[in-house]
This record gives sequence, C-alpha cells and structure tokens, in this order.
Amino acid sequence: MKNRNALIIIAKYPANGAVKTRINGLSDEQRVDLYSRLLNDTMAKLSSIPGIDTFIAYAPDDTGYYFSRYNAGLIPLSEGDLGNRMYQAFQDTFKKGYEKISLVGADIPDLTSVIINESYNELTVHDIVFGPAIDGGYYLIGMKKLIAEVFTDVPWSADKTLEISIKNAKQAGYSIGFTYELSDVDTYEDAQRHGLI
Repeated sequence: MKNRNALIIIAKYPANGAVKTRINGLSDEQRVDLYSRLLNDTMAKLSSIPGIDTFIAYAPDDTGYYFSRYNAGLIPLSEGDLGNRMYQAFQDTFKKGYEKISLVGADIPDLTSVIINESYNELTVHDIVFGPAIDGGYYLIGMKKLIAEVFTDVPWSADKTLEISIKNAKQAGYSIGFTYELSDVDTYEDAQRHGLI
C-alpha cells in the first residue's frame, strides 16, 4: 500500500458470450472488441491517478494472467451476483488498510480522474458516495468503511438499483454524497452515442 485511497475497477475477461450481452445488433466478436476498447480506455485514464492505488477486481478468477498487463493490483472475484462481488472487492481492499475506496465499472466512457477525485472529496463529509447512471443504476460507489446494506436485496442492472441502494443506506443511518450523472454502455444506442460503433 502506497496511498490512503484506493480505486477498484470491476472487469470481466473479454470472452465471447460473456461481455455486453445486452447489446443487440452486434456479433460476439464485436461485443468483445467493444468491451476490450472500453477496458483499455478506462485503464489508460484511471490506472495511475496521483495519490490513488488502483486495483482490477476481475472475473472469472482464473484470468489474472490477462489483467496482469495493466498497471494495477489484482483482486480475483468470487462467484455470486454483482452485489456479492462488489462487497467482496471492497472487503478485500479495506483489509489492505485503505481509508477511502471507490469502485467503478470498466464501461463508462466519460469517467475521468476528476470525477474519481471528487468521490474521495465527498467521502470526507459523507459515509457513502454514488455516481448516478442515467439508466437508474450507478457507475461509481465509494465508502470509508465496509457497509453491507447497500449490497443487500438490491435488483442489479435495473432502473431502481440506485433508488433502492440509497433507501437501504438511509435506513441504516448513513449519509450519502453524489458525483456527476453519467451514462454507461449497455445498449446499441449507448455505444453509438459515444462513437464506439
């Protein structure tokens, strides 16, 4: 550990049938190419932000050889839904002694180091920070201690994902901050809008 803050980037091994499967109108090979470009772009922008240690939390857990090409620590993810995997990634990273941790996906073209740094600023005054996604989910979550409630009984990849996560956090008595609203790439139209296809 070199720094007090950590960034976790959740990523999947880009294999046929495993990435961007909700994008209609593309072949498996085109989906893999799209996801690989998104991942490479994300790592180029976020893997060496001053004052932040970056980790890739990856799946499947036997693909570490692929992700070792990036300038980042590696966290193999267990099985389970997205909530379980995010919880585990936070748990593993807090055990390394970090004070503030933010987690993002690898498919947000407009995500920048400025937004990542803003998430740590929000954690100075709040327990949890969310980066809202336009589709009702979130592309970023950050916290300064492990909070299980935000990962429990949440419908993932749904238009109520963020709303229910916020409700769970407030019911448990935690304060919440927000960064900018952005769009991830989940549909053909998303990919077109970002000039990716």
